[in-house]
Amino acid sequence: MKSYTTDNENTTIQKTTFVILLLFSLHFWEIKFIPQILNIENLITWAVSIFAFAMVSKKSNMHFTYAIFIFLAGLIFNSIAAYINLGQNPVKTILSFEFSYFILLYFVLHYLNLSRKYLENLIIVFALIYSFIFILQYTVYPTVIFRSDKNTAVWSKQFEIMGNGFLMLGYFLVLNRFLLYQKLVNILMALFFFAVLFYSDFRTLIGGAAVVTVIMLLRLFHRPQDIAKIVFVGLLFLGVTQQSAISKVMTKMVTQTQSNLKEGKKYVRLVQTEFFFKKYPRNFSYFVIGGGKPSGPNLFKYNRSIFFGMNYNIVWVDIGLLGFYIVVGGVATLGLLLWVLRGIFTRLPRDRIFLSSYFIYLLLVSFTNEEIYRNGIFTVQAVALYLIDLAIEERDNNKDKQVSDVNEIPSTI
Repeated sequence: MKSYTTDNENTTIQKTTFVILLLFSLHFWEIKFIPQILNIENLITWAVSIFAFAMVSKKSNMHFTYAIFIFLAGLIFNSIAAYINLGQNPVKTILSFEFSYFILLYFVLHYLNLSRKYLENLIIVFALIYSFIFILQYTVYPTVIFRSDKNTAVWSKQFEIMGNGFLMLGYFLVLNRFLLYQKLVNILMALFFFAVLFYSDFRTLIGGAAVVTVIMLLRLFHRPQDIAKIVFVGLLFLGVTQQSAISKVMTKMVTQTQSNLKEGKKYVRLVQTEFFFKKYPRNFSYFVIGGGKPSGPNLFKYNRSIFFGMNYNIVWVDIGLLGFYIVVGGVATLGLLLWVLRGIFTRLPRDRIFLSSYFIYLLLVSFTNEEIYRNGIFTVQAVALYLIDLAIEERDNNKDKQVSDVNEIPSTI
């Protein structure tokens, strides 16, 4: 029996409730003009999520529950590691993972039973909101519209703004729609989202998006006529890169990459990897429950003697999943990878390919970048996982209907 909903079945209360929790989980993008009491917002969202889990725990169509709880168990174990290795209060460590717990919105979505159409439109709306916020900050900088300066580079405007995950999920969604239905508005939005990504000036994210775009084009290649669509999309994206401002960003990225290659073994990410895998671990437990995520005064609390000969900025998030693995631990990494890999390899309808593409993107960029566990990203992943559940349920219901139809055909003699 069908349980996935249509827009008409979703009430205004359901939709409004989720939007409020969504804004809470993103801390309203941390815009300084919006009053925020973060602890209350977090507690409300977590409490509603736990209540939702209690109400839907017996549902059979939740395919990511175990992965999520392995991930959360890993965070709890990591608080023990932080207490042993850093002398850090376990409560402080647990609270430092505040954004990670928003993966629990997955259960809220199952409780509210929101429709696919509504959520897909919501993804696009939040991608557009993020884009306009980014453009505003990019334009008025160095005036800061957030509670803190989001620029993370001294040579460029690299803003790490909450909710950037919706930009890329929205990008793959509208690109998917264009490749299937050829509506001009979808390709225009895709180009707009990609241009915003370019202005962010993160080489790994731009490169990852380009690679996954090609993968999506190949996956949706179905007929010889599709070659025209691929060529058309390619020419449009090539045209976007010819814009003077974007061309300057590309030139700067190429120059920076060449400079990094010349550094050889002194390249900062190679130094960071060597540090965290050869000098940082005290014992094997670091590879299981992590060394402990530092918080507050412990953020830069390392044994200074092990830095001998290393005049570099040692930051674990710069080595992406490898840094997460050694600092937060193998248990949490296992849970994270379980849902990401299932999201990648689940067989989806052609109009839902954007979901697996998004998880391919996250995995691809997260070996030299923290994108897969960045603040705000677990909210986006929760939405994507729920949409995959809806796709699986819809597929299974269609199979059951086909079997039922076959069984109802009267036999003839």
